[in-house]
Amino acid sequence: MSKRCTNDNMYAIIYFNWSGSHKEFGEAMESLKRTASKFDGVDLVDILVPSSEWNYAALIKIKNFESFLKYIKKTREEPLTFFAKRGLEPPPKKLELLVDIEKLE
Repeated sequence: MSKRCTNDNMYAIIYFNWSGSHKEFGEAMESLKRTASKFDGVDLVDILVPSSEWNYAALIKIKNFESFLKYIKKTREEPLTFFAKRGLEPPPKKLELLVDIEKLE
């Protein structure tokens, strides 16, 4: 039996490391937010500092996984300004999805 999520909202956490300046970090985060705003059902909630080996974690609220995949694909097809300048691949480097288990049927 396959499980289907009936929840209107899920959360994704994208973990990544950072080695640029504070100004460059702001530029990259604004680019990520602008890209997210182009997709219905994708909201970059905040950038957090996790208690793990990663420097930062982006918390993203999504209505469905398909919208999130489109967002990730877009950030990889059209490299964001900071990453493109340095010839680096943009995030994600590690991804977790959070879904309310009570909403699975």
